[in-house]
Amino acid sequence: MVHFVELVIHKLDYLKSQRSKIGNVDNTSHSAPVVDASSKESEDVQKIIQQTTEIPRVKSMEEIAGLWEVKKVMTSLAILPRSQPQLFVNHKVSKSILLYGPPGTGKTRLVHALASEANAVLHSVSSSNILSAYVGQSERNLKYLFEHMRTTNKFSVLFIDEIDGFCRRRNAAEQDHSRRLKTELMCHLSKMEENPNAMLICATNCPWDLDTAFLRRFHKRLYIPLPGPSERHALLKLFTQQTSLEIVSSSWQFIVEKTAGFSGSDIYNLVQEALSIPILELQDTSVWKHCTDGFYEPATCECIKDSECLTIFSKIKYLPPCSVRARPPNAEDLLMTIHRIKPTVSAEEIKKFEEFNVN
Repeated sequence: MVHFVELVIHKLDYLKSQRSKIGNVDNTSHSAPVVDASSKESEDVQKIIQQTTEIPRVKSMEEIAGLWEVKKVMTSLAILPRSQPQLFVNHKVSKSILLYGPPGTGKTRLVHALASEANAVLHSVSSSNILSAYVGQSERNLKYLFEHMRTTNKFSVLFIDEIDGFCRRRNAAEQDHSRRLKTELMCHLSKMEENPNAMLICATNCPWDLDTAFLRRFHKRLYIPLPGPSERHALLKLFTQQTSLEIVSSSWQFIVEKTAGFSGSDIYNLVQEALSIPILELQDTSVWKHCTDGFYEPATCECIKDSECLTIFSKIKYLPPCSVRARPPNAEDLLMTIHRIKPTVSAEEIKKFEEFNVN
């Protein structure tokens, strides 16, 4: 019995001590855990940096056909001030460039080539990686990116393509979030000249849609027009490198004349279409020459008549994998393709660009 009483007393003492501990606990211990705001902001900064950083897809300006004057200006603004700073004493260098012109003229490739030659970190901004559904987050994303470029020692190029999607002319129907984002961007643009380690390059196919106040902040505006005859020739040479079309350059003059009004992208599509013609022909081939190296080629009329030429009848889908070889593309393929590929930029659009460039 005594033992039982001792156990009860011991249990009561234990319960009192626990009640005392609970009473001493501060009421705030029952509230929701506090989130470290600085930690959350640091995560957001790292996220936006990772989402916007790109490896330049063009290694040098030499990979850009034509646009010689534009390339010289961009080099003098981004590369020479860093490699030959003595040339720019008492000389203010523009840190913001606006590239405008028809689609497919190489604006994005120019930026990638410049970033490569300048050995710069390339941040590429678009609506997909900067806009957020949360109120105020889009503006913070821009702020984080500009602050990062201000504090890093590495030279950075910030590229905003289709800038007209962010900074259109003001109107009564403009959404609040769009107005706030535009204001944030213009605020940072005004401070770009103070940052020696950063450059902002924006591109647009619709410069007349840009907000006037935003447009004024660009000290250097470069028109990227459709390629002229010499540039179209250079583009043909570039796009046909290491293909059998490279050796048919004697026919290029006719093609250069026929591609007036074509953009660089149109000429690229022209070459790709010509290269695909021999492959498309394979779908209709039913007689094949079995070559000594094991490959199958479409049999010519001469081969079919030659009793010593080994031929088989088959559709391409029944031939062994990786065993078919197409004929080399030729000048006739290019000439045939010209009638299929049409310019993507209309004469009215070109006139509109030229009028904007003059004004």
